[in-house]
Amino acid sequence: MPRLIGRLACLGFVVAFAVGLAPGPTRAQVVSAQIADLTYDVYVGGLHVFSFDVEMALQPGRYRVNAAGETRGMVGWLYDWNLNLAAEGVDRNGRIQSQLYVSESDWKSRERKVQLGFAGGGRYDLKQDPPPEPDPDIEGALPETLPVGTVDPLSFAIAASRSLAETGRCDQTLPVFDGQRRFDAIVKHLGAATLTPNKYSIYQGPAVRCSLGIARISGFRKSLRASSGSDAAPPIVWMASIRQDLPPVPVRYEGDIRLGKMVVHLTDAKFRVESAAAAAD
Repeated sequence: MPRLIGRLACLGFVVAFAVGLAPGPTRAQVVSAQIADLTYDVYVGGLHVFSFDVEMALQPGRYRVNAAGETRGMVGWLYDWNLNLAAEGVDRNGRIQSQLYVSESDWKSRERKVQLGFAGGGRYDLKQDPPPEPDPDIEGALPETLPVGTVDPLSFAIAASRSLAETGRCDQTLPVFDGQRRFDAIVKHLGAATLTPNKYSIYQGPAVRCSLGIARISGFRKSLRASSGSDAAPPIVWMASIRQDLPPVPVRYEGDIRLGKMVVHLTDAKFRVESAAAAAD
């Protein structure tokens, strides 16, 4: 089960894409934000094990993303796990700059919160509650500084989406840090595809297939590295524009884990407008 939980946590940057509020506006300057509410269901070996609800706000200049997930089905009966992720930052003409990333999890009544703030020059501010205990299975220490352009997992998803919208291709590599794990996220273009109707997903039609891989640098468990295998095929993400005024979002994900094939479907999408006053707040 820990193996599955680790892979689900990595899905945080697969299921959230957004652009949001302009930097430092006055209330009079703030424009209404368009909000997309997306739901993703996760299946492993054909069993429904997890669901994500993602809220993304679209407004020029900044982005804001919230994602909340919990175990479902038989897995939910046995393992109670809740996950809340949030990110915000600046979108400078497609150049994504993370400012804040928050991860809150409740695994079998054990709560953990990570708050990660990004500053200039590779500096960052990290708060962990409770503080982590020494773990010899964790490979490497926290980085002293971060490479230029480092983003959190959710912000990486935004950058990948923006790149695909502008170039028509998935190809991109960015440094990522989530408060524990430092890695390079690698997306490669696999070509166009057409998703046919099925009973799980609301989307059918043209899409772009992208492979999603990571180059581990520090903060990962040595035991998981040893058991993952170097010859495993990278997971595949299908990206598509579900509305003309939205960037491409993930509509399907497939990847193999030790428990079987993991498949993620987009199962719901709703759209609304947030008032200028609410956006300012």
